Amino acid sequence: MAEREELATSQKIGNLIEKNKVKFIVCLIVVACALAGYITTYAIYNSLKNKNLSRIDEITFTLTDKSGSLEESELEARSNTAIEQLAPFTKKNGIAGARANMICAEIAFQQKKYQESADFWKAAAKKAKKSYIAPIAYFNIGVCYEQLNNIDAAAENYKIAADNKSFVIKNHAKFSYGRVLEAQGKYAEAVSVFTEINDSNPDDSWAKLAKSRIIALKVQGKVE
Repeated sequence: MAEREELATSQKIGNLIEKNKVKFIVCLIVVACALAGYITTYAIYNSLKNKNLSRIDEITFTLTDKSGSLEESELEARSNTAIEQLAPFTKKNGIAGARANMICAEIAFQQKKYQESADFWKAAAKKAKKSYIAPIAYFNIGVCYEQLNNIDAAAENYKIAADNKSFVIKNHAKFSYGRVLEAQGKYAEAVSVFTEINDSNPDDSWAKLAKSRIIALKVQGKVE
């Protein structure tokens, strides 16, 4: 009885996540970009007033300033202008190139151009592969591929993000990896991932959700 009650709770939580997945993902991307902007700008401006970052920040400000009052067509026009203005910076190396690609990735995602968004995130990861930006990028590449129903690619990128020990939302990335494994029908592998999450920090919200998925898979007879 207890297991079935936990299964029902698991299904409700799963449905809620699925229903609000895109909104949550967009919020995550916005927060990630804002955090990246603050940290990278602070670090580099302290040592060198970097013209590229200054210009990127100007473009970002123009894109977002009073955007809440704009019509959809006006937002689209601003987004397209920002993409054009950021294009030269996306080709640059280092943090400026990574930052420009992250902003373009966010814009493309909001426009539902998921493959373009994934490509921008890939470029960001490549340009900042030794920084905290890389796991953020790989996680969001996974998100984009899920939107494209490319589950194999989503799993691959979620795993890269989850394997990064310094990633601030490591358990979220790991849960996403397990969830995609489950969608692939790799139930034993999914349970293994969910178990790792639960064992590492059982009080974490993602660990609790992982435990509920283990119970659900057992009740459904998909694993022993």
